[in-house]
Amino acid sequence: MRDPNVFVVTVEVSGNERLGLALIGGDGTPICIKSVQDGSAAQKAGLYSGLQIIDVNDIIFSAETSHHEAIVALTSQDHMKISVKEAGSRPPSEQFTRVDNGTSVLEDKSIKDISYGLKKTEIGTTLSTFLQKRHAQNNLHLVEISGVLWLAGWNQKEPALLNKFRVGDCILSISGQAVTRVEEALSIIETTPTGVDILVQRVPLATEYKLRRNDLSEEWGIQFRQNRIVDIIHGGIGWVAGIQPFAAEFQDQCCAWAVTEVNRKPVSVFCRSTDIISDKVQKDNKDVVLTLQPSEFVNILAESLLQNPRYEDFVART
Repeated sequence: MRDPNVFVVTVEVSGNERLGLALIGGDGTPICIKSVQDGSAAQKAGLYSGLQIIDVNDIIFSAETSHHEAIVALTSQDHMKISVKEAGSRPPSEQFTRVDNGTSVLEDKSIKDISYGLKKTEIGTTLSTFLQKRHAQNNLHLVEISGVLWLAGWNQKEPALLNKFRVGDCILSISGQAVTRVEEALSIIETTPTGVDILVQRVPLATEYKLRRNDLSEEWGIQFRQNRIVDIIHGGIGWVAGIQPFAAEFQDQCCAWAVTEVNRKPVSVFCRSTDIISDKVQKDNKDVVLTLQPSEFVNILAESLLQNPRYEDFVART
């Protein structure tokens, strides 16, 4: 029989909105809400501090549920039905501690703010861009992979293309015509007298994480090799955000994540320097946004670019 004290709250996270919860507990103790950010999706849904989370979309938060697993469950979905109940009579702003009768142990060291972590962005959205023919022709490097067109780069010397695209954009149509091959796309651009409308799906294979640290001396807990993430330190900022080093998938194969942007600024697909990535992430940043794409996918884009005699002009970088 279901606990009569349990009630269900429906949460919708949309656009750039954050869930806006800080959790306490896990790893042998109940998962509870420590605080709720003003104006967040959680607050709008009616969640508040002091509630214990019972399940999320029928994923049960048991005594064995880790803090990390709770964060992943709450940040990997946009529509959630969350079952909760009052955690107890103590003021939720106080630290929960073990009492003599063996009730919940919820220590402050477990608190992690998941208003950071996986961030909802324009990733996956469909956008249309109009380009004059002279700006589009010979200035886009497209790659066909399994019948889908992708953007590997664009002429960095052409001002009209500034801030129009991101590496890994999927090309859906040009001037209203669906395209699946490079030759089709280039032919449409070449035969159009004035300009073209390019419909793209924004980096659909990407995942973005927004990370925050309290002090510049605090490590992110992420190990890089060249532009790849190769390890995540248990309990570190990257781990709490839910980053997993070899969790990317491309063409039904698991692979590493490649960093393609840091703070929305592109990283070269040819980046082979660990120091460059580390410097971009570490340099005077308390907040960092990492855009990650499957490394095998990025490899294909890079290999295709190398076949372009002008490839150096087409590499998006900062």
